[in-house]
Amino acid sequence: MDMMGRVGLIEIPMLIAPDQKAWMDRMIKEGKIAIPPGGTLEKGSLYSMFVRMLLHNAMEEQKRQEALEAEDEDDE
Repeated sequence: MDMMGRVGLIEIPMLIAPDQKAWMDRMIKEGKIAIPPGGTLEKGSLYSMFVRMLLHNAMEEQKRQEALEAEDEDDE
C-alpha cells in the first residue's frame, strides 16, 4: 500500500550507482529524507518512499506540462 494505505504496490528490482546510494544513505542519516511521524523505518522502506515520491512528482509535473500544452493549443 502507499503511504496513505490506498494503493497496492508491486516490487521491482532497482539499480542505482554507488554514489547515488551513498547520497541516499547520507540524506537518511542526516534526516533529510523524512521519516513519517510515529516511528522509524528500515532504510529499504525509506528508499522506496523516496523513489515513489520522485515518481509521483514527475507524474504530476507531466500532467501539468500536458495541461499547459493543451492550453497553448487552445489559444492558437
